[in-house]
Amino acid sequence: MTVTSIKRQRAKQFLRRIAIGLCRGLLHFRSRRYELRTAPTVIIAPHQDDETLACGGIIARKRNEGLAVHVIFITDGSASHPGHPRHDSTAIAKLRRAEAMHALACLGVERTAVHFLNEPDGTLKTITTERRESLVGRLGQLLQTIAPGELFLPCNPDGSSEHDATYGFVTESLARTQLQPVVWEYPVWSWWNPVLLLRRWVASKDCRAMPLEDYRQAKQQAICCYQSQIAPLAPDTIAALPADLVDIFLADTELFFRSQPPAKLP
Repeated sequence: MTVTSIKRQRAKQFLRRIAIGLCRGLLHFRSRRYELRTAPTVIIAPHQDDETLACGGIIARKRNEGLAVHVIFITDGSASHPGHPRHDSTAIAKLRRAEAMHALACLGVERTAVHFLNEPDGTLKTITTERRESLVGRLGQLLQTIAPGELFLPCNPDGSSEHDATYGFVTESLARTQLQPVVWEYPVWSWWNPVLLLRRWVASKDCRAMPLEDYRQAKQQAICCYQSQIAPLAPDTIAALPADLVDIFLADTELFFRSQPPAKLP
């Protein structure tokens, strides 16, 4: 890498940090404090780590209060290290599943409340009609069994085709049921693209902030469980997740946008 390209990269990182800081300030100015609900909660995560990064504090708080929290993973996480010389996709999926169980244990989630739908990672954007129907059906059955009063899912859009597809699967599943949970959208990759975050902020009539307070340590420990994502997986020298992105989720609050309930299908 040339000196010029290094300078450009550093300048880009600096500008992104400024933009993210401004977005966070605007969101805090607009947001109200999140109020805890006691009904069962479902966190929908496209990949193993999204739930902890975006919702680790709220998961820890609810579990500390003895409230039911279920986490549903849509994909197997196998595409985070394509072409890795030591770990094929099967090994990556196994590793990420183990990391997820350790992370959620740190947050107090029971093993029986963790659900893996195991869709192949990286394929949600091009999912076939048959596979989509199967996934939406399985997801709907699981949601009906849990009967959540509150549900968290990725923002739409969130700067990731997998996250955007997940939003569609969940809303379609809810539309097929009689469930009417309070639905919140959480940002992950849209933090990396502040324009998307600002659009979501402008569109939202209800933005909530939950201070981590006593749950910061539990969230930090849970994030550290995802070593395959936050640190280079040898012999790689670059982590799957940029350090600046991970730092965003170590801030003192978590932010959520109220989502409009999906229209029920006839």
